[in-house]
Amino acid sequence: MAKQPNKKSTPTQWIDSLDPGAIEEAREEACVDAYDEYEQHTGFMTALEEELSFPFSAKVLGDVVSVVAMEWPEDSEFGLDLVIERNGDKHRIDARSVELVKPLPDGHLTLAAYLQWRRFVSL
Repeated sequence: MAKQPNKKSTPTQWIDSLDPGAIEEAREEACVDAYDEYEQHTGFMTALEEELSFPFSAKVLGDVVSVVAMEWPEDSEFGLDLVIERNGDKHRIDARSVELVKPLPDGHLTLAAYLQWRRFVSL
C-alpha cells in the first residue's frame, strides 16, 4: 500500500473551518465603495483596526504566542504585520505566517477575509 503524504499544517488552515459566506460578508463590508486594490487594502486595514480584539493567542512555527497589536509593514505600503509577544519579547511578523487558535478573537472573520483577498491580489 502506498504511503499517504503528510499533510503539513499551514498558518492559514484555521480559515478552512470558518463559514465561507461569513468570510465573504466580512470582505464585502470591509471593501464597500472600494474601487481598486489600494482602496480595498485601506478598507481592510480600517476594518481590522476597528474590529480585531487584542491580545489573542496564535501559533507561529508551532509555538503559542500572544498577538498584541497590528501594524502596517515598514518596508511596504501593503500587507499587514502582527506584533507578537513571546517570552517577554515583541516581534513583528507577516499576518500570513500566524495561525489563529481557539478561542478566535473578535474580528477574526475580517482577518480571514483579508488573508484570502491578499492571496489573490498582487500588490
